Amino acid sequence: MLPRPPLPIPQDYDIELGTGFVTASPTELPAYYAPWCKLISNLPCLLESKTFQTKVDNLKLLGTDHLADRAHWQRAYVVLGFLSQAYIWQDKTKPSAIVPANLAEPFLEVCEYLGMRPVLSYAGICLWNWTPLSEDEHVHPAQALSDFQSIKSFASFTGTRDEDAFNLVPVMVEAQGAKLVPAMLKAILDDRKGVAQDLFPVFDLCATTLSKMGDLLSVLHKNCDPTVFYQAIRPMLGGSAGAEERGLPNGVTLQRSNGLHETVQCVGGSAAQSTLFQFLDHMLGIRHESKMLVEMRAYMPGKHRDFLEAVELLPSLRDVVDQHPEEPELQAAFQPVIEAFQCFRTKHIAVVSRYVSLPAAAQVQGKHAIESKGTAGSLPIPFLKQYRDETTFKPAH
Repeated sequence: MLPRPPLPIPQDYDIELGTGFVTASPTELPAYYAPWCKLISNLPCLLESKTFQTKVDNLKLLGTDHLADRAHWQRAYVVLGFLSQAYIWQDKTKPSAIVPANLAEPFLEVCEYLGMRPVLSYAGICLWNWTPLSEDEHVHPAQALSDFQSIKSFASFTGTRDEDAFNLVPVMVEAQGAKLVPAMLKAILDDRKGVAQDLFPVFDLCATTLSKMGDLLSVLHKNCDPTVFYQAIRPMLGGSAGAEERGLPNGVTLQRSNGLHETVQCVGGSAAQSTLFQFLDHMLGIRHESKMLVEMRAYMPGKHRDFLEAVELLPSLRDVVDQHPEEPELQAAFQPVIEAFQCFRTKHIAVVSRYVSLPAAAQVQGKHAIESKGTAGSLPIPFLKQYRDETTFKPAH
């Protein structure tokens, strides 16, 4: 009999106990990087005045050797990711196909260190991009992340609360779901120990938590105007893959100071790059026909991607349920978990419809209408409906 794969320890994969895949300790960059941080602080004004590219062209090239720990590398990824996107899309109708070395070179080094594609992805827009509004050090990160009025974006293209809502509601959802990571892994361990009865409270926790995660999407509806998102925020998140119609037929060229360069075609930041939801899919035994989600893993932090690969060596909770046909109560307890996850996906479809599909349809006659593809390069509604419809449970016995 082959040995069972070990259960991965979340902390070994840069996963926080209280906040999951969301950073629990937003940090400031060392003073050496003040020129970057000044640009980030003034980014909305510089974009509004269309002077950002000029500021960057006069920026001194800074090395990455002053990034002392992983938190610094993550914050540098946020900063350089936002600055690079701003450089490309300062003029939304005439994007720059070249990012100069003083941004591109350190960004390439940061992305290589973190194991990510060189583009601003979900981790930079959301997971690592929050900061507390209060300076009270006694407020636990998980507590702050439960209240939209307690947090703001560190980096922002527009400086609006609309953008804060778009960036941070996913962070609130992820923080709410953080408890499911250790709970689900413990359930696999309990099954190995032969204590299947311990699965009932886990299933109850999963169903309740998934329901709360769905409820948090209402915060987005209340705080982010669809027109502001579609016209001011969304264009700045565009990737360079499949962007021919937006003026990037050959992707983006990232220059280096030695005269070399790297030309890339990357998709933009997308919730499809969330490690938590791919973790939930596996642990709940949900299989998707589309390979798009697997492709999105290249845009995840390397340690989170490694965690998924370790988790996929484990049986799912659906496998565990199917192995106990003599306990129909276990199947009955598992069903509400799947229903709650399906309900979340239905609410997510409503979000994409309101913020992408409907505004795109309203502007379809306008010559500057933005295509209704998602930032990951696909038509979002059909994919999301497929994912929702694949979120089902039929007992094996």
